[in-house]
Amino acid sequence: MFGPSKPFYMTRAIAEGLPVEHQQFILRYLFEHNHQLTDYLQIYDIYIENEQQWLIQRQNEPQQETIIHVEITTDKPINRKVWVMDQVDHNIILFPEDYL
Repeated sequence: MFGPSKPFYMTRAIAEGLPVEHQQFILRYLFEHNHQLTDYLQIYDIYIENEQQWLIQRQNEPQQETIIHVEITTDKPINRKVWVMDQVDHNIILFPEDYL
């Protein structure tokens, strides 16, 4: 579903508003864990705790939640929610407000 054979696209808001290091982490996570990511919608809640970057990866079918410490070296920690959606022939990375 989210394997490297399908192209990934991102909205302009993601390209301009999500730091590159965070974009790269999400893509790397998708490629490394694609066999576990079976729902068409993957939700990434990016948050700051104790001045460190953390991420909660969620999907609904089957229900799954994974908490991950994210090592960032150049960008600052952020609080954002990001969606990745499987669109049959491609995948798209977007902020939930881009979906309206």
